[in-house]
Amino acid sequence: MRAALVEELGQAPRVTERTTPQRTGGATLVRVTAASINPVDLHVSTGGHPAGTPSVPYVPGVEGVGTVVQSDTLPVGARVRVAVPGGFVDGTLAEYVTAPDTACVPLPDDLGDDLAAAIGIVGVSALIALREEAALRPGDSVLVLGATGGLGQALVHLARALGAGRVIAAGRNPQRLEALFGDADDVLTLDADPSGFAAELAEAGGPVDVVADVLWGPYASGALASLRADGRYVNLGQTAGGNADINAALLRHRHLKVAGFSAAALPPARVNAAYQEVAGFAAKGLLTPAVSCYPLTEVQAAWAALAASPGSKIVLRP
Repeated sequence: MRAALVEELGQAPRVTERTTPQRTGGATLVRVTAASINPVDLHVSTGGHPAGTPSVPYVPGVEGVGTVVQSDTLPVGARVRVAVPGGFVDGTLAEYVTAPDTACVPLPDDLGDDLAAAIGIVGVSALIALREEAALRPGDSVLVLGATGGLGQALVHLARALGAGRVIAAGRNPQRLEALFGDADDVLTLDADPSGFAAELAEAGGPVDVVADVLWGPYASGALASLRADGRYVNLGQTAGGNADINAALLRHRHLKVAGFSAAALPPARVNAAYQEVAGFAAKGLLTPAVSCYPLTEVQAAWAALAASPGSKIVLRP
């Protein structure tokens, strides 16, 4: 079979021939029709991921969709979403992949393969972060910091789907904000100098109940100050920096709750249940992130596009 192969740590994969994986008991063999590339794939390939250093060569890719070829529990031909720890086993950037039966989730008939592949990690992360970590309630106002990336877009869309009364999409690229959200959402362009954040937020409608943050860094302090009393702040990334200056008195006197969240350690059953919900939202047109598709043969271009923060989900078609 054709597969993308990382042959040297820190280098982009290239397409080559790889032995088709053999299914064992408790696993399902899937013919991959679409697979997304995620930041975790690039992180694993550097050898610096907390889970460890992968043995090269390996097939990257932690999620994808396709049709069942062989399985003890799923019907042949069924469309499924699969999740595997690509890098520590051969992943989804290939024509075929094996995954535990428990890591295969049937797809709604009216959800296309590209979108189904694109919404997995970001959708599951956004859904659980908003509903459980941030305790989002119907009518709440939500500020999403870093709204133009794949995870940020999922946070904006799912906040609305979960009943938020007002959603402010904040990002550092005004052209991307306009292209992605236009007049559908309140948008806030973040200055390189975050000192003007309070004034910018006031123009966008003032204090909020929830902040969902993919940026952190110099924007965290102003975003925290934007919360109403009893507000909730959940951090899901640090693309603007890993350190922030936080006012402890603000936390106490406004009774704020701050949480960090990553879906990486969630058990499969919880991921599957969340993905089914996310897929349902997407099938209804409530989760529609920008998606850029590449053939598997252009994996190096797709890899470079993700590294450059494209403002869309990158999907490969084997």
